[in-house]
Amino acid sequence: MKHLIKAFLLLFVSGAASAQNKSNVSPAEFEKGLQVKGVQLVDVRRPEEYKEGHLKGAVLANWQDDKQFQAQAAKLDKTKPVYVYCLAGVRGDKAASWLVKNGFTNVVNLDGGITAWKEAGKPIEAGH
Repeated sequence: MKHLIKAFLLLFVSGAASAQNKSNVSPAEFEKGLQVKGVQLVDVRRPEEYKEGHLKGAVLANWQDDKQFQAQAAKLDKTKPVYVYCLAGVRGDKAASWLVKNGFTNVVNLDGGITAWKEAGKPIEAGH
């Protein structure tokens, strides 16, 4: 009986953990994930960084401006995948953790940020 209870608790905890998921992925994996219908792409850099170039279709949600970031996050669908990136991966990881803590079920951060994306020869969109 004791083992049955432990097994049930382990199953419950692993099920709860899978309900909200955050991962850090390579540029190739990130690009592949962006092909899935319904993915929400969020650039968490500052506006001036975004204007220097960003991924096509990315919405700006400046991580360093709490009010602006939370306003943009409120517009996202918590049940659909959210792909997040920044310059080098640090702000993206923090933003991804915040999103998961606030009920988003599937959040993916670009490991190495847009810097790694560019180094991998992936396309960016200028200005706006």
